[in-house]
Amino acid sequence: MRDGYVDTNVFLHAHAHDDHTTVCQALLRATAAGRVTVWLDPMVLRELTYVLPRYVKSMTRADVVLYVRTVLNWPGIQMDDKPLWLGVLETWETDARLSWTDAVLIQRALGTGRCVWSRNHRDFTRYALPEVAWPE
Repeated sequence: MRDGYVDTNVFLHAHAHDDHTTVCQALLRATAAGRVTVWLDPMVLRELTYVLPRYVKSMTRADVVLYVRTVLNWPGIQMDDKPLWLGVLETWETDARLSWTDAVLIQRALGTGRCVWSRNHRDFTRYALPEVAWPE
């Protein structure tokens, strides 16, 4: 089987009971076992964090993070800059006030030493980010 990108709908169908469930579950089991390699794009990762709790109603933010973190650690999952995205998951999980985008900006700023320009200072001042004086 060729390696390729996995779409969000594969994960959703694996949680469903429809015509695609069996094949999607098989692909994910093979990926978890390392028999198949798939690439997870950051956009799919983001979509999973948004869609899963709406699709699987009982999933909390913590449940979503646990699920996605588990998926990211499967032997068959490849992702560019995986440590960054695991950090984003951790930041997003530990600070329920943060949006996904803010968690990404925080992790990128921490990794690069750049500041975050935002008028929503309260979400960023809780982190050891480079300071910036906003010109008024």
